[in-house]
Amino acid sequence: MEYKGNETSAENTSFLPNVNMIKCTFRDKNKYTVYSVVYGMVFAIGLVTNTAALYIFCRLAKKKRVSTAFLMNLAIADLIFILTLPFRIFSYQTETSWPFLDVACRVSTYLFYMSMYCSIFFLASLGVCRYLVMAGRVKFQNELLYRWALALCFAVWIFIAAGVIIYASFSNGFRIEAGKCFEPAEPSSWELLYYMNFYALVIGFVIPFVILLICYALMIKHIAQTKTQKRRRDVAMICLVLTVFCICFLPYHVQRTLHLYYVVYHHDNCELLITLQKTVVATLCFAVANSCMDPLLFVFVGQGFLPMLKTLLRSCCLGFSNGTPISTSAATDNPENVITVATTEI
Repeated sequence: MEYKGNETSAENTSFLPNVNMIKCTFRDKNKYTVYSVVYGMVFAIGLVTNTAALYIFCRLAKKKRVSTAFLMNLAIADLIFILTLPFRIFSYQTETSWPFLDVACRVSTYLFYMSMYCSIFFLASLGVCRYLVMAGRVKFQNELLYRWALALCFAVWIFIAAGVIIYASFSNGFRIEAGKCFEPAEPSSWELLYYMNFYALVIGFVIPFVILLICYALMIKHIAQTKTQKRRRDVAMICLVLTVFCICFLPYHVQRTLHLYYVVYHHDNCELLITLQKTVVATLCFAVANSCMDPLLFVFVGQGFLPMLKTLLRSCCLGFSNGTPISTSAATDNPENVITVATTEI
């Protein structure tokens, strides 16, 4: 199932490919507590922020901006994974089996990968469109561009879903154990994960990341030539997106690739495997935290998002006090209330 590292101990021996038996005196039960705490925080913060963001983007959709199309789908991708976190927390806190364990484990795993790689593709697509607009290749008010953005978002969902279905078909024989919902139990499972990792690594991360870096490099060059202080928000957006990639996605993919490689081909080095196993917890938690970092992008990139958010918060505060919330339509219907957040409106 989902890559999370294999726990090995003197009492619980892990069988690795091409070997009879490897015993590693490492039994990390604290990782389940760490996962539960981090996932609980991500669920609480991510559910509120992404739900509010999705509501705001639905209100802004009538403006037909390209950024709204990509960011709305990004919020949906985050929410899909966030809604699976309660089950993950439950699975970490119990070692008893229940009827729907196998199905729930698989669905939660598939949704994790779908959410992560859709987020990567949406961020890369947004970067490409922002560069095209900044370079004057397309007009930001072009309704055709907005339709292309919607079509691209739909294509991303189909493409990622197809990849997840392929992964699901290959991993259908994975054995699931109580207390190890997201960890492969069979030796062949690790070898299969190793080869499937390269498909996800290259197609799902490396290519979009390289495209994003190229677009941002060209954007920075263009910003340097304009010498306009208003471009600072574009620079802030670039720094924030790269921070998300470097903190949430890059460490996870590097660690996953190295760990699977050593598990399959250097399984006799128990000390190294234990070290890599410990790094799984950190990189996976950072990858999950992406759902909480994406809302920061909405503030910098989403045109009209910030004033709508302020109105929504004001409405909620007054609603709790007197039961008469303010309508958020004023933020979008009245042009005077709209504060320009991004200098390039897409």
